[in-house]
Amino acid sequence: MPSMTQAQVAAYEARRGAKASHGQSGQAIPDGKEASLHGAILDECTRRGWIALHGSMAHRAHRTIGEPDFIILADQGRTFAIEAKTRTTKPTTQQAALIAWARKLGHTAAVVRSVVEFLEVCDG
Repeated sequence: MPSMTQAQVAAYEARRGAKASHGQSGQAIPDGKEASLHGAILDECTRRGWIALHGSMAHRAHRTIGEPDFIILADQGRTFAIEAKTRTTKPTTQQAALIAWARKLGHTAAVVRSVVEFLEVCDG
């Protein structure tokens, strides 16, 4: 399925009534809140028919230390490990280590700060 264009991202943000702030890459993040970015990622996964394994943001994960916010089972056998952060928050040491280890093992793993960055990871 095709990815969202910059215009579609802007329209999505407008529909959500979001105030745009800007991430590290200069791309808009809906209202600058991590929860909004999580929602946008979940919406895109649903739109594409992907399975997004995602826990509650209200609680710390009680699973693997450093586990990313999303494990996404995409089409064509692709899997993504995604940690979503605002433009100012940093991954914990454990999160950064897990992402680095996943990459070393040949998996696609990334920290994203906007929907556009998420799409770049998924669409390469």
